[in-house]
Amino acid sequence: MGGRIVGLNGVCTYMESLSFPKSPEALTAAWLTDIMQTSAELTSNIQVQTFSIEPVGEIVGVIGEVVRVRLNYTATCQAPSSVVIKFAHRNPENRAIANNTRMYEREVMFFNEIASQIDTPLTRCYFAEMDLSTGGNAIVIEDLIDYRVGDQVAGINLTQVKMVVDTIAPLHARFFGCWQQEFGHMMSIDSDEYIDSFLPGFLGSWQMAIKNFPECFPKVLLDAMPAYVGGLGGIMKMMGERNMTFIHGDVRMDNAMFGKGEPGQHPVIMIDWQNMMISNPLQDLAWLAATSLKVEVRRAIEEDMLGYYCEAMKGHGVSGYSLAQVRADYDIAVLFMMNFNMIIAGAFVPSSERAREMAVEGLHRAVEAVLDRDLLRYIPG
Repeated sequence: MGGRIVGLNGVCTYMESLSFPKSPEALTAAWLTDIMQTSAELTSNIQVQTFSIEPVGEIVGVIGEVVRVRLNYTATCQAPSSVVIKFAHRNPENRAIANNTRMYEREVMFFNEIASQIDTPLTRCYFAEMDLSTGGNAIVIEDLIDYRVGDQVAGINLTQVKMVVDTIAPLHARFFGCWQQEFGHMMSIDSDEYIDSFLPGFLGSWQMAIKNFPECFPKVLLDAMPAYVGGLGGIMKMMGERNMTFIHGDVRMDNAMFGKGEPGQHPVIMIDWQNMMISNPLQDLAWLAATSLKVEVRRAIEEDMLGYYCEAMKGHGVSGYSLAQVRADYDIAVLFMMNFNMIIAGAFVPSSERAREMAVEGLHRAVEAVLDRDLLRYIPG
């Protein structure tokens, strides 16, 4: 099994060996030269001479490490001056969290098998590989340093929501109703494999979420929590009964890179494809609403957002997907996605004030969306 590289033309080629650096300390100029030459960014007579590593965010997150690598070459050339490299977490316990639901594997699969098939603005990927024996991975992607990262606490407006819809709709439409034909092996929201690996994280955190942020749990929700906890697996099965396609899986503003209007820039590029899977497509918009729309903004633009999405899907060739169906898919997705915010709030560690804001705002926004749309009535049983 060789290391696959996705070149700029979207064609996968293969390196000679599965061996690749699995941490920033293991990077070498020779390996960086190899991947840049294989992806046609460097000619054979130019090499990476030296490189330096600097943090992207806090570098070490809950499930992985991300660094920016600045590259110096042996001759002047047009190759990128920097790349971003994502590694699996070096701590076995943290790595296991991601590997339980195949997060590293999913992102590698996206860049190697799916990215070239969709008309969605993406970061260029120079290398993506997974070592299944160790659970380690490495993904080398374009550095979007000239883009502006979104802010899910500050939130976004309808214009920006439409930009995000324009970015994810081509992915949803490309495999809408036909994903089984090409990717029947992909993890899906309603599969026993995913449900069995996903539920323990929620079951171990929802009570702590109530303890950490009791102000986010009005009595009507507290009364419904036993049924919601017991019925979450059933809600995931309900998600699978809706329309299904490929989704990004983590559409929130901290994963959105907005262009600044410079030549060649896209309006917005979504990053971080570790949660890519088969699901109800409105899961992406439900997560956007629950993380990145202030409550009053969501209430004001929700119908416009759903209507715009419906028209975008039609524009990409999806027929027979009515606004009523979009609304119904969205409602089940909003009910399901509330659990993600509870997991985050339950696992909350006060590392910074912004981290606390993200946890409490996300939980508040998700709960209000569920209550506004009277979705507790859909809990099984």
